[in-house]
Amino acid sequence: MTSTRAAAFFTAFAIAGAAPASGQTLFTTDDYRADGAHWTDPAYYGHNTARELTDMQVDARYGERGSGRDDYEIGSPYPFATAREHYDAWLEAAGGGTRHTLATLPDWDGLWGGGASWLNGRNIQASTIAAALSPEYREYYVQQAKAEAEGRHWWAAAFCLPDGFVRGVQRAQHFIVRPPQVTVISDMLSSIQVRWIHTDGRGHASEDFQFPQWVGESIGFWDGDALIVHTNQIRQWNATHSMFEWSGRLEAVERYQRVGDTMRVELTLYDPVAFLEPLHAEMAFELETNPDLRPVFSTCTDTNGPAGNIFVREDGTLDERTPGTPGYWDPREPRPWAAHYALGEN
Repeated sequence: MTSTRAAAFFTAFAIAGAAPASGQTLFTTDDYRADGAHWTDPAYYGHNTARELTDMQVDARYGERGSGRDDYEIGSPYPFATAREHYDAWLEAAGGGTRHTLATLPDWDGLWGGGASWLNGRNIQASTIAAALSPEYREYYVQQAKAEAEGRHWWAAAFCLPDGFVRGVQRAQHFIVRPPQVTVISDMLSSIQVRWIHTDGRGHASEDFQFPQWVGESIGFWDGDALIVHTNQIRQWNATHSMFEWSGRLEAVERYQRVGDTMRVELTLYDPVAFLEPLHAEMAFELETNPDLRPVFSTCTDTNGPAGNIFVREDGTLDERTPGTPGYWDPREPRPWAAHYALGEN
């Protein structure tokens, strides 16, 4: 953001009455970290939803007051402290699960769309997200919200990186249902995403074979025609624009059930490091009826070019950036966006 635009941005916030009790407008202190007492105050963000903060630059509405919409209860309605406790309780209630054959499995064929919820940042106040996070992850969140509002976006797809678990759950398109396994396929922004949900009674891999995975490792069981899923080993990542990060301790419990042409989904997220309490979202996927809507195989490199460490030298040969060279991106870095955000903070 240019200095002229920044001045207009902050002036507009003051005019809009967005200043919190301290008299500070959005991110105008020398160090936004000093505003910690106001991070759960809707006025601190000008009553903007998370997505409205992201779109301030895109929509040329710098500093305008937001819609004030806050349509969701995001805390879990269930009494469970952990995902494992949640999953085991539902498994016991289902009498160990329904043993389906190919003939008795529910029909989930077709192309599904939709899946919107508060997890996309729309119609939920940025302050509501911040209030649900631990102090460490609340600071991470405000860092991202500040960067997004100022036009300093960091989007996984821009770097040909996967969208991660939380965004992936919201974009399920195909369910391949078989007795030992359910496969979920999505055409994501950066690549085709595939989830394997084992429903043959196996547990998670032994600890010696566990490692962080983009969509985690999923096991499940059938409760009649409803699929219950437990996912662990989810790689630490970020949900989406102006939304929360999670730690490597994230686990999830999901419930899928088809009702007519609607797939009703519940998602409960457990992360004792990032969240103050388990978080919960409900989604609805609708069966697509337009025969021209068909999934395609795509990769991020189709539009964004090759991986960031690969480049062409002046003599036309390919080269690769290595650790210690300018512009090198370390794929093992758990929070690559943090360094990006920090560039514009001073």
